[in-house]
Amino acid sequence: MTEQKKTRAVATRAAAKIPQLARENLAATVRAKNEGKKVAYAFIFDQHDEIMRAMDIVPAWGESFSGICAAKRVAEQYLGKAETGGFSRSLCTYATCNLGLDIMREELDGEMPPHVPWGGIGRPDMILGSAQQACDPRFKWPQATQHYLRDVPVFVGGMYYPPWDPKTDHRTQEKSYVEYVTDELRECVRFCERVTGKKMDWDRLEAVVDLTDRTWNLFFETYELRKAVPAPMDTGDAMNTMVPFAFNMGTQGAYDFYVDLQEELKERIRRKEGVAEDEKYRLIWAAGLPSWFALADFQYFNGKGAVFPVEIAYRNGEMLHRLDLPKVSDPLEHIAWRWMRYKTHWYDKARQRPGSIPAVERIIEYIEEYKLDGAVFHSAFSCRTEHSGILLQAEILKKVYPNIPILLMEGDIVDISSYNEADTHNRIDAFIEALSAKEDICG
Repeated sequence: MTEQKKTRAVATRAAAKIPQLARENLAATVRAKNEGKKVAYAFIFDQHDEIMRAMDIVPAWGESFSGICAAKRVAEQYLGKAETGGFSRSLCTYATCNLGLDIMREELDGEMPPHVPWGGIGRPDMILGSAQQACDPRFKWPQATQHYLRDVPVFVGGMYYPPWDPKTDHRTQEKSYVEYVTDELRECVRFCERVTGKKMDWDRLEAVVDLTDRTWNLFFETYELRKAVPAPMDTGDAMNTMVPFAFNMGTQGAYDFYVDLQEELKERIRRKEGVAEDEKYRLIWAAGLPSWFALADFQYFNGKGAVFPVEIAYRNGEMLHRLDLPKVSDPLEHIAWRWMRYKTHWYDKARQRPGSIPAVERIIEYIEEYKLDGAVFHSAFSCRTEHSGILLQAEILKKVYPNIPILLMEGDIVDISSYNEADTHNRIDAFIEALSAKEDICG
């Protein structure tokens, strides 16, 4: 089969701004010491964003740095260094890439290793982790880091929402979990106050939380514009445009970014300008994080008329008016309710369909709302928590939509040794043929 060209017909102007934004996030961690600011190793969607922003703590996002290393295809040196320290290749490669850098830097008496991407990530003054996302590295990664950075204090919180149980209406558990999470966040504030020597400005925190809420709503309003046919933006760009939502929440820059992106997508919709030159198939990136070294695979899909108007990855939330949040005066309690009610939405739906689970209900809702033709799952071998259960999700989805074509891809988020481009493209070709055959049958 002749390979299609990889260049997409359309890529957003907004996505082109992301490298500079990500570079600035890293640079801020390196220059923080000269600015009299503290740096915190932080983890995506841990709900500590507003606390850090309100206290002028500079977040150092390890997952972002590792993803950048993967995208630039230079992660192997850090993965290899971590491996010599006894960390298995089967562990989270976000973590081991970052640990490899930490090991190298400590061996160089605190100096940044040579040729580190975009100046590297600053040495932290503290680590803020939690069990959020049910991700095991959120506990063990800070502990492993502290083995090398022995002078760096660690705060690790617990689980922020009840586990799924089809026999339980977890709305009966909400209040107790929200109380627990609020206490956890308050303890995080006390920890940050001890490390920084500054007290929390509660008025400022409230303002930051309000800005986050407005950015949160704007993000989802903007992404829902992708329901349009043809799709004005797909997952290939969303893996870039999610950066402000994931790593810059609570900042005016993040809000302004989505104002610009929304206007750009509206403009494309008015012009009927889609991602692909000839949109034939609308797909969902149904589960799994992408291989950051192989984002060009989205372009390969696009070249065959396949676009991704929606994805599960990095879309952690829902517009706030749909969540029916209680009105509370404590900004920390508001943060707790915001996350809790997001989970409630999917738990409620799963209980209404015997044999289903929340993750699949989310996929089903998107398939119906975005008028999708197929689903792609990506299983990254080193990310057990985020990617466990993918086969079960695909199996349940098939019971609801027996004729939907499903592609199961395998790889990793950072470790390029797991990737074979020719094999991946062959599997995509076979999937496109299945979509085409379904189209022929259905007319």
